[in-house]
Amino acid sequence: MPSTRRDRRPGAGLDVSQVRSALKAHAEELFRGAFGEPGARSQREWRDKKGKISMKMQGDERGLWKDFASDEGGDLFDLVGITRCGVLKARDDFPNVLEEAGRMTGLATGLDGWRGFPKPAPRPERKPEKPKRNERDWDARRVVAVIDGLRPAAGTPAAAYLARRGVTDLPETGLGWLPGMPALPVLHRRRGALLVWALDENGWPRGGQRILVTPTGRPARVKEAKPTFARVGGFPARFPARKGMEEGPLAVGEGPETALSIRQATGLESWAVFGVSNFRTAPLPGNRPVILAPDRDGRDSQAGLGFRRAVFVQRSRGVELLIAEAPEPDG
Repeated sequence: MPSTRRDRRPGAGLDVSQVRSALKAHAEELFRGAFGEPGARSQREWRDKKGKISMKMQGDERGLWKDFASDEGGDLFDLVGITRCGVLKARDDFPNVLEEAGRMTGLATGLDGWRGFPKPAPRPERKPEKPKRNERDWDARRVVAVIDGLRPAAGTPAAAYLARRGVTDLPETGLGWLPGMPALPVLHRRRGALLVWALDENGWPRGGQRILVTPTGRPARVKEAKPTFARVGGFPARFPARKGMEEGPLAVGEGPETALSIRQATGLESWAVFGVSNFRTAPLPGNRPVILAPDRDGRDSQAGLGFRRAVFVQRSRGVELLIAEAPEPDG
């Protein structure tokens, strides 16, 4: 019988095949816990309400799941890793994933000793000091991990990417080069990226955007080539004005490339809101003119309507707005 000492190594004494079998026995509960009630279900497969996630429910493939939006997926160990341990693949921290799966299925109950297999376990009770991972705490962990890996942009594929877009005057703060980090729990984590920080009013990173690029500075040809992480809504990228332009208007672009292009052309302080939906929540100042530079979306498109609503909200807050429309055609 495995030891019940408090200082034992995570996963020690647990049989992987037994834990896997126990997880499969609770596949329905795991689906509901991770994705909510299914929107469509059959004997063979369950899908979430948006139809973007599926899980096999029969045979040897029972428990295999797929997220079609992010192209992530795996088995039930991977699902435990994502939902309970903060890793995208169980193999990234398998001892702790195995330990957590053992607790969930009743094969390990921590300080209360061990249960026999396959006796079902009651819902595990967490000690107060070990609650389910707080979303904001996990966002902070990702930000710290990115800070540790970030390098100055000059001389890297990030600078080459911006130079291809005509941006050579790089600000000293707000961006950098993030090499591929296989242990980082984000989309396409093995690819290098131009990293643009989403900053709060004190200049502290709360999240950001990774613009994935090739080693030669070209855009990566992958689905979702500009993924964000942690918190970006309400936390824009902030690029300082050039010397002598500090008292000028604030320019706010939809994406970092637009903001950096405006800054290079005008010297103005420039922000990027990481998408049209975030114009509304951007903390725009009320004591200086603000120039909004959205992408050229069709006026009656969803993005166009969203931008018009954002303009209304910001003006109702007393922000003095000017609109600079992009020169490219609608769409």
